[in-house]
Amino acid sequence: MASPAKEAGPSKETSVQDQLHGSVSPEALTELRDSVASLAKEVATIAERRAKAAGSAASKAVEAGADELSGMIRRQPELSMAVAAAAGAIIALLVVPRSRHTHSSRFQSWLPHVTRSDLQDMADNIQRSVSRAASSAAAPVTPTFERLLETIAGIDPSPSIGSAFDKIGGWLQKAQTKAKDKIG
Repeated sequence: MASPAKEAGPSKETSVQDQLHGSVSPEALTELRDSVASLAKEVATIAERRAKAAGSAASKAVEAGADELSGMIRRQPELSMAVAAAAGAIIALLVVPRSRHTHSSRFQSWLPHVTRSDLQDMADNIQRSVSRAASSAAAPVTPTFERLLETIAGIDPSPSIGSAFDKIGGWLQKAQTKAKDKIG
């Protein structure tokens, strides 16, 4: 590539020292500016063409990849679901913060601490209850039912009802005195 000073023309050749010291004519400067502007335009058009070509190639590659991916999903949906689940699990492991110390959940205090001996005791109690029920099943139910009815019939309801009325009356008196205190 020739230097811009030589492209300006043979009649206006100047030395580099003259150009550095400011003895360049204004016409030469305008010609140099014009040539730089035209070179810049050419570079811009070349860059624009290359960017368009790269963009179209990238979009074609993306479309081809998307078409291939959707085809694979249609052919093997189970595998696609497994891959998606694995990817989701990996993302969850990466995103969710991990705690350094182990802390018990808020429900830990509610959960019973059951040991093997507790389970064995429970099994023994169940076996005893079943054996008692089996032995008492042979006995008639009528005497037991009669005793239950006699016990219910022997209950005196008057003390329990009287005490309930006394409590309600006391509560109403307290409410009236508090209301009078607030008003007066």
